[in-house]
Amino acid sequence: MEKQMFNKLASKMGITSAKILRQAEEYFRLSQIRCTGLGNTTVTSKTVICLELAATTMRHPLDKDYVIKLSGLNKNVYRSSLKSMECILGLESHLGLRDMAVQYGCMQAAEPAAKILQRYEASLPESQQACLDLSTALFTTAALLTACRCMKIKVDRKLASSSGAKKGMLDRLCVQLQKFGQEICSEMRTGTAAVKDQPKTARKRQKTLQEVIEQREEVLEEELLKSPKQHKADSDEPVKQNYEEWKKSVLENALKATGVESNFKVG
Repeated sequence: MEKQMFNKLASKMGITSAKILRQAEEYFRLSQIRCTGLGNTTVTSKTVICLELAATTMRHPLDKDYVIKLSGLNKNVYRSSLKSMECILGLESHLGLRDMAVQYGCMQAAEPAAKILQRYEASLPESQQACLDLSTALFTTAALLTACRCMKIKVDRKLASSSGAKKGMLDRLCVQLQKFGQEICSEMRTGTAAVKDQPKTARKRQKTLQEVIEQREEVLEEELLKSPKQHKADSDEPVKQNYEEWKKSVLENALKATGVESNFKVG
């Protein structure tokens, strides 16, 4: 009976390859063991799903709309069941975050999503970290969705269905990741502000140094004007030479006082 059903449905789907049929039958047997709790599916719909999975593996083209109609399920239930079967049988495609971001047009969210997963993993006990695979479609999809929401990026609704998990499970995981996403987006904004403020800080310090130098020069000139006879008696060299040496000494002290290295070349 099972063999007849496979042959009949395969024929309607345009599948004639014995290799595809054998693969589909193997998937069906595995599904009986591993997918006992898969709801909303009948023997017919599971057979169709197994045939599609086998055909996809062998790169055999199918009329997807007709396949869904043949299964007896509505479009959303069929896709959800197909994804669940893929995950349980280990057939899901492990798209990386960047590949998924490219596919759904949200590349700017790829890096924040990766950071979200890193922080989520770090927040877990070591025992959980050891047995958790964050590269699965469920985690990559949830992280990318969370990053897009935090960054207010509109994304295709089909992204959520790529997780292969039920909506409730995906939503719960997104809630757990939300706080990490908000932290990362806040840090991104703060980091940008800090970079913008940096040149202002540098300009302010240079201005302060210049003010100190100008003030020291004024004091120096006043001192020289007050005691011209003393400088003339000490040496036959022009007062200008003493002035320059004294200026150099005072400016070096001014530079040291402002915390700047004294290798600054003066005059």
